[in-house]
Amino acid sequence: QAGSGGENKVEYEATIAAAKTQIEEEIASEDIVIYTYSLSPFCTEATAVLDNLEVAYKEISLGKEWVPFLINEDGPQKRAALGEMTGQTALPHVFISGKNVGGLYDGLLPALEDGSFWKLLKGDNK
Repeated sequence: QAGSGGENKVEYEATIAAAKTQIEEEIASEDIVIYTYSLSPFCTEATAVLDNLEVAYKEISLGKEWVPFLINEDGPQKRAALGEMTGQTALPHVFISGKNVGGLYDGLLPALEDGSFWKLLKGDNK
C-alpha cells in the first residue's frame, strides 16, 4: 500500500510520480474537481454543496472509504500523491481552476463565504 513505506523506495517514488501526473491531468480536465470517498459524510456534503450551486464538477472517487477492501486499487497512491502535492490527505479534496482549495470545512465552505470560490472559477487566481 502506497505510503506504508514497506515497498522499495524507487518503486514507491515512481508510483507516486505516476499518481501525481494523473492527478494533474484530472484537475486540468474540469474547472472543479473533487476527490471523494463515497461513504464519507464530509464528501457527500461537499458534493451536495456543489450540486446545490448547480455548477459542473468532476468527482473522482478513491473508493468507498479509507479502509482495506473499501478503497480503490489506485486510491492509496492518489491519496499519498495528494498529500505530497498539497499537504492534505483527508478527503474531500477540492480543486478549482487547477488550484488546491482544500476540504469541505477548511476550503470549499470558506471559499464560498468569502467569494473566492467564484473568483477562482472565473479564472482570477489572485
